Parts: sequence; structure tokens; C-alpha cells
Amino acid sequence: MAAAENIEKGAPGSEQELDQSARADGLNFDIQMNQPLTQFARLGTPAYAAESKLGVAGRFYAMVLDPDYPPRTKALRGLRGVRMPGLTWLEEWAVVPWPAANGAQRLICVFRRPNGDPLMDAKYLAPAPMPERQVVTDVVQPVLETLLDLFRLGLTHGAIRPNNLYRCRDQGRVVLGECLSVPPGADQPDIFEPLDRAASEPLTRGDPTMSDDVYALGMTAAFLLVGKHPTPELNAKGLLRKRVEGASFMLLSERHRLPYGMLEFLRGTLQDDARDRWTLMDIDAWLKDGTVPQTKLHLPKMAGWPMEFLGEPHTTLRSLAYTVARSTDIEGAKEFLLSRKFRNWMARGLDEERMLPALDALFGEREEKSIDKMAEAVSTACMQLNPQAPLHYKGLAVNPAGMGTALAARYDDPDFRARLIEMVKSNIPLRWLGAQAEADGYLGVHKLLTKTQGLASRTGWGFGVERALYEMQPMARCRSPLLSKYLVYRIEAILPALEEAAAAAKEPFLPVDKHLVSFVMSRRRDFSIGLLEGLDGADEFVKAQAALRFLSFLEEKTENPDGWPELARMLGGMLQPGIDRILRPRRKAELQKKTDKAMEEGKLSALQEVFKQGGLFEQDQREFKDASFRWRLNQTQILSAEHDEKLLVQRAGELGSRIAFFITVSLSFISVAGIMAFMLI
Repeated sequence: MAAAENIEKGAPGSEQELDQSARADGLNFDIQMNQPLTQFARLGTPAYAAESKLGVAGRFYAMVLDPDYPPRTKALRGLRGVRMPGLTWLEEWAVVPWPAANGAQRLICVFRRPNGDPLMDAKYLAPAPMPERQVVTDVVQPVLETLLDLFRLGLTHGAIRPNNLYRCRDQGRVVLGECLSVPPGADQPDIFEPLDRAASEPLTRGDPTMSDDVYALGMTAAFLLVGKHPTPELNAKGLLRKRVEGASFMLLSERHRLPYGMLEFLRGTLQDDARDRWTLMDIDAWLKDGTVPQTKLHLPKMAGWPMEFLGEPHTTLRSLAYTVARSTDIEGAKEFLLSRKFRNWMARGLDEERMLPALDALFGEREEKSIDKMAEAVSTACMQLNPQAPLHYKGLAVNPAGMGTALAARYDDPDFRARLIEMVKSNIPLRWLGAQAEADGYLGVHKLLTKTQGLASRTGWGFGVERALYEMQPMARCRSPLLSKYLVYRIEAILPALEEAAAAAKEPFLPVDKHLVSFVMSRRRDFSIGLLEGLDGADEFVKAQAALRFLSFLEEKTENPDGWPELARMLGGMLQPGIDRILRPRRKAELQKKTDKAMEEGKLSALQEVFKQGGLFEQDQREFKDASFRWRLNQTQILSAEHDEKLLVQRAGELGSRIAFFITVSLSFISVAGIMAFMLI
């Protein structure tokens, strides 16, 4: 059973993409929007009564999932229609237009409604404490069987708590409520999470392991045995402080008298270190024959005297490291870690002087550096002081395995997004992963973050924060503003959504942006960034050509015999200026005819073929320049000939004048000579 705790903690792969080939008629259930069911609503996810269109007997409810939350795809596919004992049944799910969101698409899950009440109400109150025997037979045993069934499917639950356990009369047993409508851990109270997950931001906790479900089962049993919340006087911060300074089991045993027969079970399931926590098989052995695995409660080392930080005294290094790491005063945290009083406390109060040289070297490397580098140094220092804690950076506590989910869910929060991307670009997540005792379980996360680090640091189309989002969380919806009304989880769904958007658009739009490009590049390794050449330019025709190449690539990956007439018509209009540039009338008419035909057929590839005919536009321009040169040459020759003609005429006139003058003079001489001769006779 050890394998249950060694499930890869990495990010989901492409095989978990959501199948969006939904039926044309949507769900087989009518959702009663006038009947909200607040008892089933969860974080950002309302619930409504639902009725079967097919006449299936039973009561059902529908959950309308928040579009920013990445769905648990593997669980959705694995549990649909499965009649697993001890679990609320998932009847079906589909992506459909939702009237309350102005027709925008939503992922809706329909569950069979538990025919019974939860074991505790929302305030974790029960009519009376549950007897030990009843806790074992009615809760621990059936939940264990359900967890084993989930494990065989490669799934975990992640939402085990008393108010999500129902006495179901249909199944004649206690059943677990649904676990699919929000990301794992997003709304799970901290007390039901192991210490490392409880100390992380809820959305960054990542997918739970079976060991995390074991802890939640142990804490649920403790709640039922006590009959109420065991620490109602503590707020979230105070509860975490108590657990960090001591142990989760001690938090209960110091305040309540627990049944002797349950002490070993609670001690084993509530171990803060997952390596010491009971497994499912350990619980099974304890239930069957009372076998108790050897477990030891590990407590943090106590100092000789308390150390104050920000006015709070700390008696353990783990507690102090948590508080320092969570501080947003980076300069103050650095000064404290380098202070003489802290060094003296480490050396004499804890006998941990051996850790100080590493801290000195760490800060010495970053002396007089930026606040970001200083924050990295403080984060790394706290990581060395307390390796089991979550990764901390500028007051943010995360599990690197859940960073992608958090980025998808809070992408619209610029401050949160900026801090998360700063971490991705730095080396601290990789350092944290390498420092974990179960580093082998994070190999997938390490590989993914190493790749994302380089992609997030680059600029341009297909890189930056957009690419980081889709690489770290493959189930994040495409957040392109062009697709704001659509839930697009696969590249095959892009063109159908853009086709609808083009049909509804009042004005043409360029059907490509950085989100679309990053989304496609994260899912298709055969995409060439060269297809986007010209998108950054000012020439609208060149940009339209690049968009056409991008959509033609998508057309190859999307089956649709009817084509994309609206997109083809819109792009054809955007490409019209290119046709108008053609100067040869016959060629221009031929190109227009081919364009009109491709637009009519709705084939983007045919339209692209028209506009990539071996440099057609360049050839037309060259031929025009050649013709212009020949025309100018001919004009020059004509003008030269006309000039020569005028010159010849002028010269002929001059010669004629000279000849006439010569003849006139000659005749004059002859006349004079004749007169003189006549007079001499």
C-alpha cells in the first residue's frame, strides 16, 4: 500500500484534456434555476435542483462550476456514471450555455442528491458526540472502502470532512459528498489538511495524495468523537501556530479526553509527516485484527528560551521560520536573520550553530541587491531552516505543484499573478523541490517548472505569462478575450468558438492574440512560430495573412466538413486590400474569383492557398515595375525622336534659306553682269 503515498505529485499532462465533444442537446437534465440548494454550494460554485429529462427516478442537483477553476478532468471522466458505494454519484457533465451568465458557456456537473443529512452542520455541531464503535463501523470502515475504490481508479477525494459526509438512506450507509466542483483543497478547512497543505494558500495546495485523505479521515473521526469543533477558540492563524509549535494530534489530546481505543488510530492518521502517517492498508489491518503499526510522534526541537519576531515569541525553529517566511517586510526579515540575537539563539538556545555559515553565505552573495533578490534569499534561508514548510515568497505560501491551478484561478489578480510569475522565473521553486524528503514524487513538477522558467522569461508571441499559465496548468481554459463566452480546453474547440464569435461580431476582428498562440503552442509541439511572421507589423494585410496561416493550422487539427464560412468571409474581407494592390486586371479578376470561391466554401486552407501562390503579390509588383521602366524608356525614345525630327526640320529650313540666298545672290550677279555686258555692246 506504500504505493498509495507515492502517487506522482506532478502537474497534469495532456492526457487529462477535457473531452468537449458534448451532445448537441446538452444535458439530459433540466436545471431548476429558481430552486438554489445552498447546502450543496461550494466556493464560487452554486447548486440547483435538477430533474431528469429521461424520467430517471431520484433527486438530483447540478453544480455550475466557476470557469476560472481548472476542472478535475481525470476524476470527471473516471466517475461519470459510476455507481461507487459510499460516494455521491456523478450522473453526467457537459459544457453548455448558461442563462445566468448571458449565455456564456459553463461546465455543469449533475449529481444524485444524497438522501439524508450531513453528519455535522456547517458550524461543525452535532446533537451529541458519536460513540467510538459507531465512528468505526459507520464512518471509518465505509470511508476506507470508498478510498480504496478511488485508489484503484488512480483518484483521491480531497474534501473529507464531517459536513461532507451524509447518512444516505438510498445506499444504507454513510457516503462522501462530491469532490469535483472546486480545485482540491480550495475550500477545505485548514484543520482537515496536513500541516504542509494547511500552511499553503488554498488554491496552491495541488492535487491531494491518498495520505492527505487519510489525515482528513482521522480529523473527521476526531470531530465526531468530540461532537463539535475541537478548537473553536482558535482562528486560522492561531490554529496553524499551535500545530507548528507542537503536533496536530497533541492539539486534540491536550484539549479533549479521547476514547482509549481510538488513540492509536488518531495518532497514526494525524501524523504531520506523511512518511510516518498510516496508509490505507494500515487502517485496514487495524480494523480487521487490531494491528497497530509502530509510529512515533515527532515533535519539533524546543529552544532554551523564546525568540521574538514581530512581537511574537517562538520556542521552536519551525514556528519561527514559518513566521519569518510569511513576513512581507523583506528588509526586516533579512536584518533579523543576520542579527546577533538570532545567531546567539541558534547557537545557544537550539544548538544549531552549524546552520549559520550557510545563511551568511546566502545573504553575502546578494548584498546590496534588489528587493526581489533579497526576497529570494529570505525564502531560501527559511527553506533551509524548515524544509517541510511550503515555499514562501514575499508573504505568499505555495506548493509548487499547485502553482498552475492558482495562476489559472487568480489570473485576473495582477499582484498575485506578478508574485507567482516572479517565483516561476527564479530558481527557488526548483530549490524547494530538491529539498523535499520525497523529491522523487515531484519529478514531474521539477521537469515542468524547469521548462516553464525559460518560457516565462522570454517575450513575444507564444511566451511570457500566457505561456506559463497553459504549461503549468493544462486544464486551464483559454483566456483569450476573443473567447470570453466560451470554455475552450482543447485546440479542437478554438475554431468552432471563433466561428460563432465571427458570426455574432458587428465588426471584423483579427482572430489571433497572445493567449490563443500560447494555448496552441503549449498543446501542439508541431506548431511553428514562423507562421505568425508579420503579426507585429503595421500592415493590416500582412497581419491578416498571418492570422489566416494560424487558423489554417488549426483547421488541419479540427474535423468539420462544413468548413468555417463566417471566418473565411471575415478574413476574406480583411484580405481584400491585398487583392486591390494587384495591378494587372486579368490577374486581379482571377484572384478575386478564387477568393470568392474559397470564402463560399468556408475552407481556410483554400483561402490560404490563394494568397500564398509563390509570391504572387511580389511578382505583380515586379512586373509592374518592369512595365513602368519599359514605358518610361519608350517615352524617352519617343521624346528623343520628336526632338530629332524638330531638329531636322529646323536644319532643313536653315539649309533652304541658305540655298535661296545663294541662288538670289547668284541671279543678282548674273543680272548685273548682263546689264554691264549690254551697256558695253
